[in-house]
Amino acid sequence: MTSFAHQASDRPPTRRRPTWERAGWILARTPGVLLMAPSAAVGGQAVMDGVMMRGPHSWAVAVRRYDGSIAVQHRELESFASRHRWARIPIIRGVVALFEALIIGMRALFVSSEYAIEGVEAKYAEEEGEIDAAAEVAELHEVERAASMSNATSAIGVPVPLPHHEDHPEPDPDKLSTMAIVVAMIVAMGFSIGLFKLVPVSITTLLPIGRDGWTFVIVEAIIKFAIFCVYLLIVGLMADMKRVFQYHSAEHKAINAWERGVPLEPEAVNGMSRIHVRCGTAFIVWLFLVGLVVFRIAQVTFLKGADTWEIILARPLLLPIIAGLSFELLRFAGKHADNSALRVILAPGLWFQRLTTRECTPEQCEVAIKSLEVVVEHERSRPVDAAHPDESPDEYQVLA
Repeated sequence: MTSFAHQASDRPPTRRRPTWERAGWILARTPGVLLMAPSAAVGGQAVMDGVMMRGPHSWAVAVRRYDGSIAVQHRELESFASRHRWARIPIIRGVVALFEALIIGMRALFVSSEYAIEGVEAKYAEEEGEIDAAAEVAELHEVERAASMSNATSAIGVPVPLPHHEDHPEPDPDKLSTMAIVVAMIVAMGFSIGLFKLVPVSITTLLPIGRDGWTFVIVEAIIKFAIFCVYLLIVGLMADMKRVFQYHSAEHKAINAWERGVPLEPEAVNGMSRIHVRCGTAFIVWLFLVGLVVFRIAQVTFLKGADTWEIILARPLLLPIIAGLSFELLRFAGKHADNSALRVILAPGLWFQRLTTRECTPEQCEVAIKSLEVVVEHERSRPVDAAHPDESPDEYQVLA
């Protein structure tokens, strides 16, 4: 009779899911994770069971794998702005860099999602193997049972290997097609614009208030903040997103430690603040606040006496201007992060980070550190750019 140990080693290690099912698993989690996608000036992003760090010339994503090891994917980066002078014009540069950051974030999310899916598949195969093992042991003849139990026990104790072997290569962010990125971005941006722009203004237009005064835009802003808070609270109840929020905290702590010269060791990093002035959550809050002012200006200019559909349509159309202005404010804040007066102004964005971060563990900080170190090492090893001789690799500073 074939021993259980031999049979278990021959069985497929995982059950590969159909491509459409894997893509759906990723897209279902995209909108929530993109809440922490960085603005153009932000170089860090939490992903599923990992952290992506971005520098001026490269980005890396580190993910905690199913077996406890840390997988790292690193890619060089040539920003769009470095190749096109017009993309560095104030306000425009914010919009351009935001889209670039979202694309990189999408690729990092793809990598982390692949590792997460394969971890689930490996766990499924392991549990299935244990069930098969128990069934076979129960059917063994009484005489053979005693002789085969040692093999069965040892086989059950061996975890099913991860699907990352010669037949299943490591996830490659470059394999994420342009069409997949476009579809995911449309889904994420459509969700965000619909929930945080169109819904609030539509509700406000139904209320018995004038459409040309401050009251209209203030009520609209209050509804936006209310929806935003409720959304974050609901998303925070999901087990997957709780871990993402923890890695969001680890990302902030690692960058805070680096910027302050604290040794990049898990315990030391975990003692840093989980709040950072250049967080993507702060960027979203600034979108709301700057939007309030922009919409008020629009009220007294080209939207004065406008119809309902014109008021609603103006919200997504004005978003690039609002995003560009918010980027410039966040960029300025990053250069003056220790200014007390500025921090008072930035307080709303800092407060909201309490909703998108959770206290993390040293093990999660270790993942963030690994991603950060890969990017920093790449920046330090680069030769000085001949076009910018004053730029020294030692002056490289990670943006949060």
